[in-house]
Amino acid sequence: VDCTARHNEEGETVLDFVGDSDGLLTKGLVALLVRGMSGCTAEQIQKVDPEFINAAKITQSLTPGRNNGFLNMLAVMKAKATSYSVGADNSGGEEAAADTEGVISSFDEIAGKPMYNDMMESLLKLKPVTLELIDDSASHAGHAGSKGWEESGESHFVLNMVAEVFDGMPLVKRHQLIYLVLGETMDKIHALSINAKAPSQVTE
Repeated sequence: VDCTARHNEEGETVLDFVGDSDGLLTKGLVALLVRGMSGCTAEQIQKVDPEFINAAKITQSLTPGRNNGFLNMLAVMKAKATSYSVGADNSGGEEAAADTEGVISSFDEIAGKPMYNDMMESLLKLKPVTLELIDDSASHAGHAGSKGWEESGESHFVLNMVAEVFDGMPLVKRHQLIYLVLGETMDKIHALSINAKAPSQVTE
């Protein structure tokens, strides 16, 4: 599944999706999501509740594997929509700064920590309301894979994150979405511990 952005008659930025599959049933599921999501804004796409698959009784015709594939496609489309909605520039203070809606939009880069900086910049695409990335590489010094990225020694991270995009998404899909957003950076990480929650799961 891929997408492009355009402006509609109201001047809003909307997304158009394209996708295909070799399997006949999967092709139909892709077409359903593509037709349903195309022409929507990124904000509208983020509000799509994965539970609609149950309300529409689509799950009755799907094996567990195809059901997971359907939810994964939806998560991928949400991630792509999120990437289009993020501003070109993100900068800020040492602590992650939040905008007026509580969404974290910037962070302070740390000198000599290129892996951390790249990961933080990518994770902002998910519009988190809480974002904490801890470099735990020092605790694993001397272990296999601890050399890290280039000469910075970054290899092990702990991620604590709360974002609306995780609402209604199974734990495995949340992790997959984070892996997707981090992209090629994931290949350079030896270990990433993830604690990803939706705002509704956070107790005051």
